[in-house]
Amino acid sequence: MTRRGNDEYHLHLFLDSAINDSSSNNNSIGGKIFRQLRAVASQRVAYIDYEQQISRWNEYQELLDKIDKKCSRQVGVRLSRNVKHNVKTFTDATTAALGIIALTALMSMWGSFTINSLYGIFGSAIALGFIGWQSFIRLYHPSIINFRCSPVLHIDEFAYMRQAIKGIPAVEHDPIVRLPVLEMDIPRAWLGQQGMLKFMESLSDLKLEDEGNNSETKRIP
Repeated sequence: MTRRGNDEYHLHLFLDSAINDSSSNNNSIGGKIFRQLRAVASQRVAYIDYEQQISRWNEYQELLDKIDKKCSRQVGVRLSRNVKHNVKTFTDATTAALGIIALTALMSMWGSFTINSLYGIFGSAIALGFIGWQSFIRLYHPSIINFRCSPVLHIDEFAYMRQAIKGIPAVEHDPIVRLPVLEMDIPRAWLGQQGMLKFMESLSDLKLEDEGNNSETKRIP
């Protein structure tokens, strides 16, 4: 763990120096894109200006797309965006996992009652409470959706050596570079409104049958 922290620290020093050099030298080593990421992430946007928040988020993702495209061409470099939000849904995996835990907890509680085990009853009750809580947050979504993007660059320092020297083992933890974190808060009701508005706008392209019949009757002499 100490080694990983040291690697992260030194890479951050190198990244900061590259960004600072790019401000005075236009031909510096790749600091421009990182400076743009930092500038976008530090933009001050009004909390209620949701369209501007989305625009800033999309601009940030477009910059990450450029970095990701470079990573795909470079050996030993990988970008993880780590995009998260606070909306939980029922997927096949979560439904199966929660179902197995619930079934196990019910069987454990029934067995604990038969042998009169207080610890078993207490543990089963905690497991059932966990199932209830997980089901609740998946059925009732929060009114404000928080999106968070905390991108990380993973650097495999032995990737170039392994191309030339056979048998070089992989390191346990790759050194990483943490890029600026970007967050936004959008009301779920506002997102639903925008989706409905776009759908209503798409209905303007539809032609009614009555309009078609009227046009045909006008053409009849």
